Amino acid sequence: MPMSMGMKKEKSNPIYPTFRIDLVHLPEAKDWKLGDEAMIEMKVKLTSLSQSRFDNSSEFEIHEIDHETLKAESKEVKEPK
Repeated sequence: MPMSMGMKKEKSNPIYPTFRIDLVHLPEAKDWKLGDEAMIEMKVKLTSLSQSRFDNSSEFEIHEIDHETLKAESKEVKEPK
């Protein structure tokens, strides 16, 4: 239905890319709660690159992972355990 017919355009939320890391490689995540934030530093190796009209993506192997946990309310860095 056209917008001129009285429909409001809804504000969209940003869509963030996601990734998965097995807990074997980041065991500290077991102690995190949903919604916790962390700065994760990774050493990666580019293994695939696709640039076309239909796909613009890349794949990486993760070779190293390091992190700092952040407090959700203040974004201050917690001391590592």
